[in-house]
Amino acid sequence: MLWQMSDWLNKREFEELFLPYKGKGKQICVINRVRQLPSEIVKMAIRLAELNFINYIRICDETLAASSENYPKRPQVPVTQLDHETATGVQILYSPSYKTINFYEINSPVKGNGSKMVDAILKDFPDDWQPAVVLDWSDGFWDKMKEKYNKIEWIM
Repeated sequence: MLWQMSDWLNKREFEELFLPYKGKGKQICVINRVRQLPSEIVKMAIRLAELNFINYIRICDETLAASSENYPKRPQVPVTQLDHETATGVQILYSPSYKTINFYEINSPVKGNGSKMVDAILKDFPDDWQPAVVLDWSDGFWDKMKEKYNKIEWIM
């Protein structure tokens, strides 16, 4: 990838980067009002699209959601609901001005896929950004992730 961290990509640039994944059957939807995205969010979306179990990605101006399923009556909204019986998904809230991401929802009925989604999001995580977990219902999952990514300063 040719851009630097903390760069912003305009709609034409990120749409072009998403084309190969759309060609492989992945649905990557960026809502219309979003005209530019931080490179960090684009990279996270691409790494999530590379996971074989992620089929749907939606990016808004403050959220990134990715899942194996969409809601049946909302065909561009990935299912990230905690304790969903079949969907594997994650949703983060992001703030480029505060340089934070908040793991808002994560669900995986398949052991190990939750960790793979976190890995995709935190791979090459910028030093000046911070991940957060505001509500932890995981029974130890986030403690393991914090230990695994101990070089990152977490907001817990």
